[in-house]
This record gives sequence, structure tokens and C-alpha cells, in this order.
Amino acid sequence: MPALLEMRGISKSYGSVRANRRVDLTVQPGQIVGLLGENGSGKSTLMKVLFGMVRPDEGGIVYNGRELDTGSPRAALQAGIAMIHQHLTLVDAMTVSENLMLGWSEGGSRWLDHAAMARKVRDAAARYGLEIDPEARVEQLALGEKQRVEILKAILRGAHLLILDEPTSILSPPEIERLLEFLRRFRADGHSVVFITHKLGEVLAVADEVVVLRDGQVAGTAPAAGATRESLARMMVGRETAAPQVRGNAAAGKVRLQVQSLAARDAGGALRLKDASFELRAGEVLALAGIDGNGQGELADTLAGLGAPSGGRILLDGVDITQGRAAQRLAAGIAYIPADRAGTSLVQGMSIEDNLLLRDIARAPYSSGGRIDRAAARRMALQRMQDFDVRAASPDAPARTLSGGNQQKVALARELGRGPDVVIAFQPTWGLDPGATRFVIDSLLKLRDEGAAILYISSELEEVLAIGDRMGVLSDGRIVLLTDRTDADLERIGLAMAGAMAQQEAA
Repeated sequence: MPALLEMRGISKSYGSVRANRRVDLTVQPGQIVGLLGENGSGKSTLMKVLFGMVRPDEGGIVYNGRELDTGSPRAALQAGIAMIHQHLTLVDAMTVSENLMLGWSEGGSRWLDHAAMARKVRDAAARYGLEIDPEARVEQLALGEKQRVEILKAILRGAHLLILDEPTSILSPPEIERLLEFLRRFRADGHSVVFITHKLGEVLAVADEVVVLRDGQVAGTAPAAGATRESLARMMVGRETAAPQVRGNAAAGKVRLQVQSLAARDAGGALRLKDASFELRAGEVLALAGIDGNGQGELADTLAGLGAPSGGRILLDGVDITQGRAAQRLAAGIAYIPADRAGTSLVQGMSIEDNLLLRDIARAPYSSGGRIDRAAARRMALQRMQDFDVRAASPDAPARTLSGGNQQKVALARELGRGPDVVIAFQPTWGLDPGATRFVIDSLLKLRDEGAAILYISSELEEVLAIGDRMGVLSDGRIVLLTDRTDADLERIGLAMAGAMAQQEAA
């Protein structure tokens, strides 16, 4: 059977950085290929070449027996290739149906046919297990539901090859299983998938073949059957992965942050955070788990001063900061690592150096008399890039040219490099490979051992269990479970995430 996709000798450089070096990739009809690699290994660049977002310096693509015009997303879409990006491209103010009709000739001719589109959405959603309300406004959907809209858009437009870029990084465990089941159904219909991920267990669960990139080249390929997490990790990094940092056992100190009956609304006005209360102490990590859409984002943004609460109080060292602005909380020693590195964490058009300088631009030694000391700023940028393994040609590189993982490392370098007293970390490992994830967790544990108070919010239950001194569950806008690390019970945590516990419990 002829291959559906053949990428041959793909090379792409950005200045002195060689993102891809003569990469070959073959995908058969009805096949799921897992594409693995560390941050900066060239995965995203290769897929951008395939989808026409980037024109390669060398090499070509044959799709379905025909030469594909590189550098043209329109040509890729017309051929039957669709890409689901990490950062979703929907219009929040529109309904699901209206988003799917945008730019699509079959969405309607002179007049938009909402009823016909709604039927198409329901039929495709039922076939692939992607149930969604066609009339729902996108701004009111959880991230996992928004991803379903993007996938349905690709299906309705006749995609035969789906490129999924870190698709599970925004999903809860039940949503991940639903996505994997969709991929199996899509494959059963004879279609193909390239699945970019760092989560080795998911690759082993759903892929037919695994391709590993390292330093812009193919480091190896292997059938998923018979592969192990260890063998794939070795192939990714070219060495054994480091052991996690040994956790200290120091007792938690004084209460730094008190949250009392906090409530907050989302962008659509819906009350997402309803009644959250907890205390966070110096020298501890409080890790909160929860299924996406249960108030995690609203909690993090409200604590950081990016959103106004609908009720409740926030106290820092006993001082009421409920109405304080983000700048005041920053000056008081609070650092915030948001999940949205592209939109909230970084200014995409600014250089790495200037992004790192944002928090400190008004203080010595980086400025004096209203003028930036560029030499001091450059020294700081180079040091933090080294400390946080940011891979770029120089500190002058714009943030938008970095891989998603390296963008997150820049955000981490800026926030953690300042030695904050309180850290609010919301999905800080989103899109990072196993080695970088380990680095983030070890960096936070190091800060914790130095006396920082850390609130760690994640949908990754493994991470919550790995990092938390105390653990909690956020469900339906309330913290329904709080327990010490030594008393953690996986069954109770799972029940709480599923909404089976209505009352808060404290250890």
C-alpha cells in the first residue's frame, strides 16, 4: 500500500539555529504516528512545514501520491491535512456552529444555514464521541470542549491526516481518554494522525509507530508495540533521565497566604469559583488537582490580581490584598506562572532579554534615572537562560521564534529567578518534555526548601502527587478535599475530582 505522507530531507534553519536537519517522515493510511522529542528538538517546526506554515530550506513532501506545495496552509487544507494547535484559534464571541462556518464554502452560500450546520456538527460529534452543543458560545466552553470544536472543524472539512500538537496538555484524565478513543475511531475509518506529545504513556496506548527527534534529526523509529517508557525516554534524550530531587522534610512555617470563601466569574460572566478557602504556609507546596473548568483558572488569576473576585478575601501575611492590583502583589513578593504562556506570560514580539526584564525594569541594577542598563540586563538574561536551559541563538531572539517549551522556560526564568516568597503556578509544565517537567518540579521544590510558599494547580494527578506536601481537589468551584501527603488516598482524590465529595475536608 502506498504511503499517505512522505516527507523527505526536510531542513529548516533560523539563523544559526538548525531546527530540522534532513528529516524523513512516513505515515501510512490508517496509522497513528507518535512524534516525540525534547523541547527544541524540531517537532513543531517539522509539523509547521507539513502544514505549510513554514517553508523548508531543503526537501519536499509527497501527500497521497502528489507533490505538496510547501509554504501554503491553503494547499495543505485542500489536500486533506489539518493541524490542531496547542493554542486554539476560535472566536470566543461566536457559537460553535458559527466558528465552524467561518471561511468554509459549505457553511452556507449567500445566507448562513445555522440549522444545517448544527445537524452536521451533531452527526460528526456522535460518530466520533465528541459531543458538543452547536449553539453554545465558545467563550463559555472549557478548554477540552474548545479542542473538540477544533477537531470537528477539521473533520467536517474532510481531513484525512490530523496533526495534533500536544493535544492532551490542556485536558483532564477523563478528557484524555475521550481524545484517545476519538483517535482510535478516526484511525478505524482509514484516516491517519501525527500525535506530538511528551506523555510517553499516551503514545504507547494509542500509536502504531513512534518517531523520535533529537537536535533536529531523527534519532530513531520503533513500533509502539514492545516499546517502553524507558526505551523511548533514552531515545529522546540520548541518556538515562535524571532522578528527581530528594525531597526535604522541613516543617512548614508561618501562614503566608490566606484565602477565605473566594469567588470569581469567568469571561462570560458565569460563576466558576464559588467558595474556595485554604491557607498556604512558608516552606510548603499545596498542590490542587481538578478537572478543567472547575475554577482553577479563575482562582489563579484572582490570586495574581488579574481578575476581580466576586466575593471573599485574600490575605498576605495578615494584610488584606483582595482589591490590590497585580503590580502591588508582585512588589509584595508574589510570582505568577500562568498556563497561557503565549498570551499572558510573554510579549511575543519582544526579545528574550526584554521579556526577562519586565518584572525588574524599574529597579537597580537594571535601570537608573529612567534609563535601562543594557549591560546588566544582558548579564541577567544570559545567566537565567543558562540556569533554566532556554535554548535560543541569543537573548535578542524574539519570544515568538521559540518552541512552546522554551517559551515556558523563559516565563519560569523570569518568575522563579527573582526568588519570590509566594508562587502561584498554574499548569507550569504544560507542553514540556519529561526532562523539562522534572526541571520545573525540582526548581519549585528548591524554592520551597528555601522557604517559599507554593500553590501548584494542575490537572496532572501524577504531578500533584509528586510535588505536594498537602493536596487538595477543586470541584465545582470549591475545594472539596484537603489532605496531607502522608494521608493521600488515590481513591478519595479520584472521587473528589469526579464531584462525589460535596464538603471540604481538612487534614
